Amino acid sequence: MRTAVYMRVSTEDQAREGFSIPAQREKLLAYVHSQGWEVAAIYAEEGVSAKDTNRPELKRLLKDIREGKTDVVLVYRLDRLTRSVLDLYRLLQEFEKYDVRFKSCTEVYDTTTAIGRLFITLVAALAQWERENLAERVKLGMEQMAKERKRPGGPPPFGYELVDGALTIQHAEAAGVREMFERYEKGESPRQIAEWANRQGLRGKNGASWGASSVLRLLKNPVYHGALRWNYTDGLQRQNSPDQWIVEEAAHPAIIDKDLFMRIQQKMAARSSLHPRVLGSTFCFSGLLYCSLCHSPMRGKTANTKSAGKRYVHRYYVCKNKQAGRCDAPAIREDRLEQAILSELMSYSHEARAALEEVRASLSSVVPFADAEAREQRRALKLRRWEAAYEEGLLTLEAFRLKIAALAKEADALFPDPPPSFARAAFPPYSQLTNWPLLWSHASDEERRMLMTALVKRVEAAEAPGRNAHGRTIHLQQLVFL
Repeated sequence: MRTAVYMRVSTEDQAREGFSIPAQREKLLAYVHSQGWEVAAIYAEEGVSAKDTNRPELKRLLKDIREGKTDVVLVYRLDRLTRSVLDLYRLLQEFEKYDVRFKSCTEVYDTTTAIGRLFITLVAALAQWERENLAERVKLGMEQMAKERKRPGGPPPFGYELVDGALTIQHAEAAGVREMFERYEKGESPRQIAEWANRQGLRGKNGASWGASSVLRLLKNPVYHGALRWNYTDGLQRQNSPDQWIVEEAAHPAIIDKDLFMRIQQKMAARSSLHPRVLGSTFCFSGLLYCSLCHSPMRGKTANTKSAGKRYVHRYYVCKNKQAGRCDAPAIREDRLEQAILSELMSYSHEARAALEEVRASLSSVVPFADAEAREQRRALKLRRWEAAYEEGLLTLEAFRLKIAALAKEADALFPDPPPSFARAAFPPYSQLTNWPLLWSHASDEERRMLMTALVKRVEAAEAPGRNAHGRTIHLQQLVFL
């Protein structure tokens, strides 16, 4: 008979005498020869659990069975094949379907009778119970180790190495970890950080290239501020509820400080709070404008019209609930909304000029003069980079606002002081800097979007009949500035 010899050893069995692969091979081949059978193929699983059938050699065995290459499957013991009652039934059904016998060289089974099937089922149930009981004991032991700030096993994360079972800093990798956190705080996206790491030749512990998802996992891991986190995922690598985690502080040397780690977590949380389409929208008020009736977000739409042989493109904002038939608020023309908000901004021109004067006075005493053109180029470069990240959905609205606010505090970027020989008249008067309609008319779509996200937090508006040139007017029912 053509015999498929199947052997398996799991991690916990490797140290047990009599269960090693060489020991199983010797006994199984001796049994084959004693029966006068023929060895068709040998299948050996090393360091693989029998909790399921997702095993390379078992899959190869089943494939050969379906192709009619074997007559009998021989194992050393039943638990070498499986420790699950359900998996045992499925395997036996598969064997029977292709007229393949099953045999253990140390146990006597007869699956052709009811009592034989009951007996083998009981043995499999005991094997399953033993595996699950062992898993529970191991989990309890690992949980206790984590509470004692002892690493319960597993490979070291990027940036660390294991020395006598404890995590120590791997300085070459740790420098890359610090750079990743700093780049994210400066506004770079996980994808941009991954591209940078790959250009620098950084590789993960397994030698793989960096991707956006692997960078995100690194940025979310509290191990880098010295904490030990355990029970973060289940056996299927699904994230457990945070109340099931065990996090012990100061368990090993930190690569970054905890304040930086928490700032990064806040940025990521803010990033996930808005839909990517909002973050990358070209509409100036996406993510800012809400319906005055139902308070739902309003989404930008484009409409094409023809008049007197000419084609016109109009941009509107429509309530999300109106599209679903749950709100009857009329659409709002973007150009009319712009005029209403700019008019409102102009009413604060006096306060704005006073604030600019105060900022200029405070900066003039501490900021040395530098070349204005060079500083303007640096400012423009930062703005373009942040705008690109924002449009691609890689930077949140909140993070974008924080960056614009931080840029406003950089004296050498926004308000360069003139040398003593320069007259004050050499700089634009404050009336121009606070003339919002003038600034708006000279700004690009991207600059207009940046201006609104830097100034406005929330708008609630409604379009109604009025006396303007189009017979409609905008009522700003709520306008909240940052």
